[in-house]
Amino acid sequence: MVEFKYIYFLIPGILTFICIILCSITYRSPKTAFFPHIELFGRPARYITKYIPFLMLVLVVLLTVISLHPYKTEKLFSEKKVYNIVVCLDVSNSMKEKNKLKIAKMALQEFILKRRPEDRIGILVFDNIPFRLVPLTTDRGKILRLIPKIHPAMVDIGGTSMYDALMDALDMFNPALKNKIIILLSDGGDINSKNTLDDVILKNRVVKAKIYTIGISSGIHSFALERLSVSSGGKPFFVTGDYKKAIKGIFNEINRLEPSYIQEYSYKIEIPVDFYLKISALLVGALIMLKTFYRKE
Repeated sequence: MVEFKYIYFLIPGILTFICIILCSITYRSPKTAFFPHIELFGRPARYITKYIPFLMLVLVVLLTVISLHPYKTEKLFSEKKVYNIVVCLDVSNSMKEKNKLKIAKMALQEFILKRRPEDRIGILVFDNIPFRLVPLTTDRGKILRLIPKIHPAMVDIGGTSMYDALMDALDMFNPALKNKIIILLSDGGDINSKNTLDDVILKNRVVKAKIYTIGISSGIHSFALERLSVSSGGKPFFVTGDYKKAIKGIFNEINRLEPSYIQEYSYKIEIPVDFYLKISALLVGALIMLKTFYRKE
């Protein structure tokens, strides 16, 4: 569909056609286009004079070309969606059994490598008390260097303070941050925390982090983990069989549920179409008008 966006370019052409029609009717000329005042442009003997009517018609065509819509509309994407992820990892003594901690560390490394470089990731380990191993950072090298150094009972005596760890993890988020996620991986229930499950849920109503819980072994307190996840909009996972395959699969699913991608913010821009053709038409039209209306005395 043709749009005459610059309609004012057509005004000289429209006036010229009206003049031609009126003059032809008035002077009853058998010619299609008649210019009765041609002598105003110079002596008839001058070579250019007899071509002026045709030049005027070409000028009308050129102005029409210029007036056509010179742009097309496109959409662009401008912003990236950045995630802020805190991994709460249980390092109690029971995590030594069946290499649960070792398997969890391997799966965590793969998970981090699959995230976009813009995502901020932090690690908090806990046994009897919580410890912030890595603050939220985009430094992948630092995180990957510290993960192999994680070992059972590395913080204190090896108990389990899961709720205290979650409270501390929520404190790691700046209130201004968006897309906040906590991944909790534990193999037992809480036995040492000063805080309760309700304290965590109440605090998270302010922080608004999505919590994904991963419970390992059949002795896990599934009700508490499920309530934590559901109340935050996350999802609970439970592993009782092949730890290596299951934990890796869970981290892959979290990656799928929270995809690291460029957020699409579309806005419209106008890009010139046939820009040089229209500029050329404008210049030629200007030359024709100059040649037509300029004459020596």
